[in-house]
Amino acid sequence: MTPTAKVVSLLKQNCDKLPGLRPEHIHAFMIKPNDWSKTDCVVRVSELPAGSHEYGNLNPISVRRAVQVEFYYPTNYTKDMGLTEKAVKSFLFAHRIRCESDAGHVITPDNGNIENTLKFNFTEEEM
Repeated sequence: MTPTAKVVSLLKQNCDKLPGLRPEHIHAFMIKPNDWSKTDCVVRVSELPAGSHEYGNLNPISVRRAVQVEFYYPTNYTKDMGLTEKAVKSFLFAHRIRCESDAGHVITPDNGNIENTLKFNFTEEEM
């Protein structure tokens, strides 16, 4: 399973524990043009370049993986964005996926959504 598929699957299966998220608005790599919500948070998960490998007896035993999770909120969003993002950070941390970067909220110039990008790292066994 790719790192993106792993994170998307975890988020979709546990939306009941993650305030502000709905499974139909969690996407891998791209968001379909007809899925921009005027009321709900839309999430896109994508991969970042793989990190270093660890070796044992000249065989790769693990690799450091990285994903980014982008949150898109409509400008009239009334729920707590910070609570949603904190819940995702905490949930993924419980699955050994650690948040390494939180870009902060910005308004995108192309569609006017409020966006935040979180970057996560985790180690995946190769064997």
